[in-house]
Amino acid sequence: MNRKRNYIIGYLYLIPALVIFILFTYWPAIYSFYLSFFNTTTSVGHAIFVGLSNYAYLFRTGEIPYSPFTAFEYSFIRFSFAFIISVAIFGWIEKGGKNSKNLIPLLIIPIFALVFVYPSLSTLGGNLYIFILWIALGLLTYFFTRKMEFYKFHTVLFLLSLLGLYIVAFYIGRRIDLYLLFFKIAQNNSFIMSVWNTFYFVIIDVPLTIVISLAAGLLMKNLPFFKAFFRTAFFAPYVASIVAVSLLWLWMFNYHYGIFNYILSWFGISPINWLNSASLTMPTVAILSIWEYFGYYGLIFLSGLQNIDQEYYEAAEIEGANSFQRFVYITWPLLSPITFFVMVVSLINAFQVFTQVYVLYNQMPGPYANSGLTMVFYIYNTFYNEQQMGLASAAAYVLLGIIMVLTLIQFKTTEKRVEYNI
Repeated sequence: MNRKRNYIIGYLYLIPALVIFILFTYWPAIYSFYLSFFNTTTSVGHAIFVGLSNYAYLFRTGEIPYSPFTAFEYSFIRFSFAFIISVAIFGWIEKGGKNSKNLIPLLIIPIFALVFVYPSLSTLGGNLYIFILWIALGLLTYFFTRKMEFYKFHTVLFLLSLLGLYIVAFYIGRRIDLYLLFFKIAQNNSFIMSVWNTFYFVIIDVPLTIVISLAAGLLMKNLPFFKAFFRTAFFAPYVASIVAVSLLWLWMFNYHYGIFNYILSWFGISPINWLNSASLTMPTVAILSIWEYFGYYGLIFLSGLQNIDQEYYEAAEIEGANSFQRFVYITWPLLSPITFFVMVVSLINAFQVFTQVYVLYNQMPGPYANSGLTMVFYIYNTFYNEQQMGLASAAAYVLLGIIMVLTLIQFKTTEKRVEYNI
């Protein structure tokens, strides 16, 4: 009886916290999901049930000058032949290469592709050199990285080289393709533009944040003096107000008086109009975001570095391993739990970027053409300025879905490679 009584008393003490948590966390989330199925232009009391219309409206395409099938034909097919040849040759080399039986797929796959791709090969036009360069780059990437066997790094580089050249080919192609079609749609749909800008920001922000944070962690660990000073200095931006930090960087990015352009003038480089260039909007915001968070993540990496047993390094030194080899084969694998955590958290934070854009561009989504319109900024603008609560709620749940899917993919693909130092 006394044990049950203690349990009851314990839960009674938790009731106030649970009530606050439900009222301010669960209830708004549930009600916003409910609201996403209604059209609310003036007030919640006059909401009209519209089902999935809000979600459909977010992804509307409007009138486009050509069909997606035409864009698919002109973009994908004209490069697929080069991609298949590159992958076939790469796979053949990976499996041994000299065995004549392995040569059969190398011959069959390109011939099969040629039969089906041949009617569209004429669309290569001026991209023939890109077509050839793509194959060459993929193979050269393999030969230069085949000895980097940790996590099959050469395979990753090979695929990234193909992806990078594919993007270059989009710009050089000067033809109808999916890339141009996407921007035709985005011009008529601000939400799709916000999705594009957010992903663009994430691609810039997350990898650089991880690399710079790791470098900061290594620096804080190996500095022979002033360790406390640098740890405080690196961590200070994270605890400072994001609005104050953004205002500080607003002056640093100033075209006439900013410190960045002043430093560039030392090298004879013309001033860069950081805050009035559509192409530099998301990179500029990424620089600010990286500076804000790298000290926090750097301290997390530092805690992981300090937990690595020094006996591993001593054994490696006895075996003659240099500093780079010790980092690649000891430090980096044993830091995988920390890296995994930082990757997940930084990805979630990056998708929620808003304040930096709001302050840097004076409450506007970039200098012009919605170049700084992120998904959270779209939700804010739709909710507060346009008073469309249902549409804003739908956009918020699309953002939630994207974050959940990408986080799940990270767990499924990365968690198996995490090595826990027990």
